[in-house]
Amino acid sequence: MKKILLIIIVGIFLFSLVSADLGTYKQGETISVKGNLNASSVNVSIYFPNSSIAIDNQPMTQIKEEIWNYSFSSTDTLGEYIYDYCDQDGRNCRENNFEITPTGFSLETSESLLYIIILIVTFILFLGFLYPAIKLPYSNKTNPDGSIIRITRAKYLKLLSVWFAYGFFMWFLQTLNAISKSFITLTYLSNFITNIFTYSQWFSIGVTFLILIIIFIEIWKDIILSKTIKKYGKAFSDGRLQ
Repeated sequence: MKKILLIIIVGIFLFSLVSADLGTYKQGETISVKGNLNASSVNVSIYFPNSSIAIDNQPMTQIKEEIWNYSFSSTDTLGEYIYDYCDQDGRNCRENNFEITPTGFSLETSESLLYIIILIVTFILFLGFLYPAIKLPYSNKTNPDGSIIRITRAKYLKLLSVWFAYGFFMWFLQTLNAISKSFITLTYLSNFITNIFTYSQWFSIGVTFLILIIIFIEIWKDIILSKTIKKYGKAFSDGRLQ
């Protein structure tokens, strides 16, 4: 387990080292491709992540002195773009790159580690509450004839464990969704996780109200059953005495 965690952390660290020189931008955004060159005119060529040509030898606009700019809007493809720009003679050339991600952000090493820690902690807490949600008894203790002789209070802990388990599962999904959106190679997985997270958010309100309603109903039933057991020594769920 420790080796697997170490491999994941090292992998994320190495990934974060591959950062774009010009910067990271959001998918579909028009960006300013800049160059720094002492020349009377400068042309730029931009290449998609698959190395195909996006812009071929187009003139850049001089902003001031050696600073040149080209407005580039074909940023629907995710990944790292390479661009090179040359002077009027084509002899003095430079190369740079930028990255396009779904969010316009890329994870730094510290952020990656924090996300991994949160992901692991929330998953452990989810399992920690899921276990009692499954294992704790719900039914009251009964005799062979079906009469109830003792109220099971653990049912309330069971219901609360279900609620907390669902909450930490939502937190886990939210963290997983944030991580997947920062990796350009996980587009389809990110969309899948986003859909699950969105639907889970819709259900969370219903789950909360359902659990609260069940708790109030069980409290009301247990109060009545407790009075009957105290008076007759046993009780039946349907209200009969024998």
